[in-house]
Amino acid sequence: MKNDNWVKILFAGAILMLISQIAKIPLLFAVSFPVVFATWMILGAIRKNQIGQGLKLSIVSLFAIWVIGFLAMNLMNHSVFTKTILAFMPGTSIMIYLIWLLPFFVGTLVYSLRFDKEYLAEEDIKAFQKLHKEAEQK
Repeated sequence: MKNDNWVKILFAGAILMLISQIAKIPLLFAVSFPVVFATWMILGAIRKNQIGQGLKLSIVSLFAIWVIGFLAMNLMNHSVFTKTILAFMPGTSIMIYLIWLLPFFVGTLVYSLRFDKEYLAEEDIKAFQKLHKEAEQK
């Protein structure tokens, strides 16, 4: 997909986020927030008009975690769950452990497993070494 289309998706998601806040529709926010940030990450990850497999996996898993986490926070009956989970009320623990920390660990794992194949290409190393040699000669 072209970058212009991703920008359109980003814009539409941002508008939906704004509408969700003004109209106080938490379920719309629960879906539009992950769309905006996943699209933003896709735009940052595009390299030579494509996204590496590791980055796709990372962004898709992040999107799924965020959608599930936000929907869980919005759809759960907070009056039923009165006990704390790891020192936090259930909604707060979902936010901290599922929405904030889990993507960090999943992203780090995917990044480390796919680093040599996708993030550091041989031509990038050669280009860096060439620039480094040129800088040393000056």
